[in-house]
Amino acid sequence: MIDRETEVLSKCTELLTEVDDNARFRIVKYLIERFGIMPNNAVENNRNNFSNQSPQLVINANAHSFDYTEETNIKEEYPTLITLKVKDFPKNETEWVLCYAFYVSDFGNKTFVKDGVIEKYKESNRYSNSTKANLSNNINACIKKDWIKDTPNGEFIFKETGISYVKEILSGNSISKEVKRAKKPQKAKSTSTNNSEQ
Repeated sequence: MIDRETEVLSKCTELLTEVDDNARFRIVKYLIERFGIMPNNAVENNRNNFSNQSPQLVINANAHSFDYTEETNIKEEYPTLITLKVKDFPKNETEWVLCYAFYVSDFGNKTFVKDGVIEKYKESNRYSNSTKANLSNNINACIKKDWIKDTPNGEFIFKETGISYVKEILSGNSISKEVKRAKKPQKAKSTSTNNSEQ
């Protein structure tokens, strides 16, 4: 039996190393609730161990319910949209859409809709008829890259791969090739103007 437990523990540990800390807490929280594996005495003995971790896993020993609470200052770790624009962290429009979606979804914790992304475009002074027209294509590109997922009611949710990559972008570590908008060609001076200058 001990050997079996060791095997399961080894597999769980291996899989948990593939996700970030927040995901690990959500997974552990789910497993504890799913299997009801925390008797009252174990909860009391381990309460301090859980409560000292970050994010916090707050345990109600009597009801066997668990409240997963993010640190209140986690949002302060991300740059503002204006900072992203100044530093050119997103390298193409698809990455910009991913960043906008991340902010409007409360940093990947909630669902979001296209209108919310458009609002972030306007907030960062990057909105145009072109960005609006291409929004669906860029969202579909995010879906194909396995960053986000669409839902039957027209909303979108972040996947762990999307959260991981958007954090890289926000840290200035995008691996995409930079794509800059094409500038409009300048109009040539008229012949009459050129002649008058000679």
